[in-house]
Amino acid sequence: MSIKLGMQPDIYQKPKEVFEFASQNKFSHVEILMDHPYYCYEKLSFAEILELKGSYDLDVLIHAPATTTNFISISEVFRKASYEELRRTIFFAEKCGAELITFHIGWNPGFITAKGFVFQKDLYAEHNYNVLTTELYSFLETIDNPSVLALENTIEIDERLKAAIEFLLDNTELSLTFDIGHYYVKEGHDVFLNNFDRIRNVHLHDNNGVYDEHLALGKGKVDLNILPKTYKGYLTLELRERDAIIESKRYIEEVFK
Repeated sequence: MSIKLGMQPDIYQKPKEVFEFASQNKFSHVEILMDHPYYCYEKLSFAEILELKGSYDLDVLIHAPATTTNFISISEVFRKASYEELRRTIFFAEKCGAELITFHIGWNPGFITAKGFVFQKDLYAEHNYNVLTTELYSFLETIDNPSVLALENTIEIDERLKAAIEFLLDNTELSLTFDIGHYYVKEGHDVFLNNFDRIRNVHLHDNNGVYDEHLALGKGKVDLNILPKTYKGYLTLELRERDAIIESKRYIEEVFK
């Protein structure tokens, strides 16, 4: 496996600090999480990132806002706003020379009842399939380079979501980001493993197979051997804490030496 190992910032690192840290520790890239106040559009200019990218000779990846987007929302207004947010992310990425934009598909709500939490996934199955195969498909058709967008495995993927993802892969140049931690705690993510030729970024973190903990690598049960030996894309540590980042870098270097 050819390693291009990078990281998302420690949540306390400001832009210049993270580029210095990444360079000093010999990472290949930084993935900017645009949900964070230091890295949102209102605080960060693409000119600043472009300058840092050149000064430290690092690739830049973008993680699109996930808290302000939901492409499978039942609200048409919210879905439209989500596409506007994603279009703004694409503009920002183009201006700062980013290599890839990872984005989340969104989520469907469950409800707290007198008998506990209830999630009626059957109510959303056809809705999810329809909005993704029409709205997301149409959006991708308007993008000059749709392969710059990489859909991440996040929520449980049922048969209709799987069919929608396969439709998009068959009919567009959409890329994928594979989150290995999510794979171990959510169902249905084999559709990503089965289309690994479309994966351009892998998010790395560990857990104990119960919930999404974002532990340092080696601290849980995640098995990195599921990654194909032929993979040559980006590997991104998604830990957001300095010590765990360094610890996981050493772990990766030992595993793939």
